[in-house]
Amino acid sequence: MSGRVRFEKIMTTVCRILLGSVFVFSGIVKAIDPVGTQIKFIDYLLAFGWDGIFMDSTLLIFATLLAGFEFLLGVYMLMGVFTKGTTFLLLCMMLVLTPFTLYTALKNPVEDCGCFGDALILTNWQTFEKNLLLLLMAFFLFFKKRYITPLVSERRQWLVTVVTVLLLTRFTISNINGLPPLDFRSYKIGTDLRSEIFENANPKMADFFILDKDLNDVTPMILENRGYTFLLVADHLEKTDESHLDMVDDLYDYSHKYGYGFYGLTASGSDIVQKWIENNGAEYSFFYADEIPLQTMVRANPGLILLKDGVIVNKWSGHKIPSEEFLDVPLEQSFLGVQATQNRAIVILSIFLLFVIPLALIILIDKLKSKVS
Repeated sequence: MSGRVRFEKIMTTVCRILLGSVFVFSGIVKAIDPVGTQIKFIDYLLAFGWDGIFMDSTLLIFATLLAGFEFLLGVYMLMGVFTKGTTFLLLCMMLVLTPFTLYTALKNPVEDCGCFGDALILTNWQTFEKNLLLLLMAFFLFFKKRYITPLVSERRQWLVTVVTVLLLTRFTISNINGLPPLDFRSYKIGTDLRSEIFENANPKMADFFILDKDLNDVTPMILENRGYTFLLVADHLEKTDESHLDMVDDLYDYSHKYGYGFYGLTASGSDIVQKWIENNGAEYSFFYADEIPLQTMVRANPGLILLKDGVIVNKWSGHKIPSEEFLDVPLEQSFLGVQATQNRAIVILSIFLLFVIPLALIILIDKLKSKVS
């Protein structure tokens, strides 16, 4: 083997691992927070004056498909399967994305591309530089794909597709119906909103305010309350999932019984709020806030946030609102009133193993069957 061939093989391996890892990471963070990707699509459409072209549900489907496509291409590259199609598609993607990110770097229509969700924020110029490097790697792999060694024989490569698609679909749907298993945003559990907004002047929360129907600022009243406060967040009431409103009513009755605050937060207009209250018989008051912080606070419509002394104690999606069976004792005596904790390392490891173990089993089974045959 000549020195040149050896060098090309080494570079192929390096580019394959780097490019595959970037696409796997990009796909998985979008699958962790598909609603966040949907919101980023909306940002782009607004920036280009194309808002209203697609329904929100359609954009959520696009977000889910994009996450799956990127993740699948990354897995294919790391596994060395379907090399002709994979290298071609990766090259095509980078040939489209690189000029586009150059345009966004020059014109700056949005602050960041959203390539890695909220997990890793890049400036538009950083995104272009990243894509330029990925484009070079994609070109190299396209012309040197003969050096890519598959980890699974050709006859069983279809298993990689089936297992990856099934696992990622289940994972993404779970995150759409619930909340992202990893929260990379400013309003994560444990955040002291009062301190961040009133003391630190956090620019990420500069647009956070709560107004009553007369446009009086009631943010201090909410955040300076020393007790528990429930916030029912529905950025747009006209798009709210109403299938679990009976549980919301039970929670309001529970809050009223024990003297906890309970308020709705929305960006919808007062006429929509009044119509919604009349249609659903809501007895709690609604306050108003900007839609961007509402969408950032909780990735659900509706979603529920529990505050205590201005600190975010817990969050629930509309599908996971505490049911009546957990509302038999006051929050001071209930696990619901205890700040939720999360070991981020364990969550990341769990997500990693969710996909790695099945794919590793495919490789192992393939090797064993190949030896037998």
